[in-house]
Amino acid sequence: MAASVLQLLELLETRLDQKNAELEALRAENSRLKQQLARWEAAPPQVAPPPAVEPAAEATQPPSPHALLKQWYQRYPNAFFKGHTKPLKVGIHHDLAEREPWSGKLVRRALANYVNLPRYIKSMREGVERVDLEGNPAGKVDKEAAQHASARRHESRATTATETAPTPRAKPAQRTPPPRKEKRQEAPRQEKTEQAKPLSLEDKLKGLQQKFEGR
Repeated sequence: MAASVLQLLELLETRLDQKNAELEALRAENSRLKQQLARWEAAPPQVAPPPAVEPAAEATQPPSPHALLKQWYQRYPNAFFKGHTKPLKVGIHHDLAEREPWSGKLVRRALANYVNLPRYIKSMREGVERVDLEGNPAGKVDKEAAQHASARRHESRATTATETAPTPRAKPAQRTPPPRKEKRQEAPRQEKTEQAKPLSLEDKLKGLQQKFEGR
């Protein structure tokens, strides 16, 4: 019984020593924190600015239909030609939409710029072989497509002829001559001098007398 009590006392003393040691450690930590706080109040530490965020790369702007067609001349040289042209595969816009990162609307507009070229319309003749993007055979132009292309060729020629026809010149407006002034009929002039009346015999004698007196 006495041995058990002694063991219990020793255990309590051991725990007391541990607690005292922990208490001293807490006091030392508290003192250190107080000193650090005092230094911060005297000279607050400079806060580092947040790291600069690099601007995100601008989204790639889609090209114009004309610019996209220029890319196709380089990317698909066996399908898109600048000289002698071959008809394209039916539904080739689906193949382009799968390969190109642009919208289907942009792809169709660029493709329309190509298939509306006069040289492409001229190539659309019945029985001519179509090609895919790699230049491989992909069917032939049927009669309906050839007739449609022929109608477009005639329509294009008619439009060109209309645009190049000389415009008739408008005739200059005829000027109306001013009304003529009617000449006034002048009244016949009266003779200033009246016809001399025949002299009488007495007048003749008086005239002769005056001649002699005047000498």
